[in-house]
Amino acid sequence: MGSLSQIASSLVLRVSDVIIGRVKLSDGTDVALITAAGELNVLALPQTSGGLSIFRSIDIDQTEEAVKASAGQLYDVEAFNTTAAPLFLKFYNATVATVEVGTTTPVKTLLVPGNADSDGAGFISNSFHGQAFSTAITVACTTGVADNDTGPPGANACIVNVGYK
Repeated sequence: MGSLSQIASSLVLRVSDVIIGRVKLSDGTDVALITAAGELNVLALPQTSGGLSIFRSIDIDQTEEAVKASAGQLYDVEAFNTTAAPLFLKFYNATVATVEVGTTTPVKTLLVPGNADSDGAGFISNSFHGQAFSTAITVACTTGVADNDTGPPGANACIVNVGYK
């Protein structure tokens, strides 16, 4: 299969019970785009640039922090809790300057489970298409689920890594 730079501009589609497509490569050969079984052939090519940006905090707390200071998309969250009680990671579609934890309503609240021992607990959440934030991406962590909660987690209790664009 060729790279996009090798693919010629012609794409032939035939319609019967299913759409069967073929892509003609620059060397004159062609390959199936969609098989007779309805499967779409997709190949992800590794790239050295253009991936997600990473926000990292080993002490996210009730003081809001900027993941991205302008509009963006949230793709993945890895959050870990080193305490026995659950914590709540809160995302805001607003800039740090306009977020007041306990007053500003988060657009996304995620439970970071407590752990039964000293090993920590947490979760990994992925969104293939990303979740849109039209203003900015801001995050904070509190000890209570309520939007008006301002309870501070302990030092280094909530650890978060965020993949965004």
